[in-house]
Amino acid sequence: MASLFECEVRYEIADIRAFGDRLRELNAITVYPYESTDYYFCPANERWNPLEKNLRIREWITPKEQAAVYFVKTEIVTIGDIAFKRALYPQGKVPLFSGDFDTCWALVEDMGFGLWLVVKKTKAKLWEIPAHGFKTAEEYIEELGWNGELEFEGEKPEEAKEHIEKALEVLRIPREAVSFKSISALCAEKKGML
Repeated sequence: MASLFECEVRYEIADIRAFGDRLRELNAITVYPYESTDYYFCPANERWNPLEKNLRIREWITPKEQAAVYFVKTEIVTIGDIAFKRALYPQGKVPLFSGDFDTCWALVEDMGFGLWLVVKKTKAKLWEIPAHGFKTAEEYIEELGWNGELEFEGEKPEEAKEHIEKALEVLRIPREAVSFKSISALCAEKKGML
């Protein structure tokens, strides 16, 4: 899921069966299933704040696609009672290179980065909710359990906030289950790495 200056929140799915029931009530359509592993890197001589930027290699398991190196720089935007992550470059993830996994790895190492964190997303699906005009992802992540993601175009953060709030309401996601933090930050916290 990527859009111009994407604005994103993640949410915890406490009961995957109830979430599935809600998606069926909404006549959600599976856009595609997927699985991937993200390898996060940091510079050799400093630790980046994963809430602000990250460099990663995405290795696609399903569907089988080329691996890619992405750079992301974000800011945290708080409007009213909701905070979300907003990409500072168009399309969110800036693709630096795509090709075979070994070449991606060599490129990142040659740039002076070392492996910091690995995040595996399994049993994942991208859903479309046509009646409400948005998409959401559900992913199983070992460190976190079931998680969801919402992204909206963020050239105007106030409008993105309204879309996020509406989608959370439609999905019946409680506010306490919502986080502005990146998946790398959430997993690193769980592993005691931050």
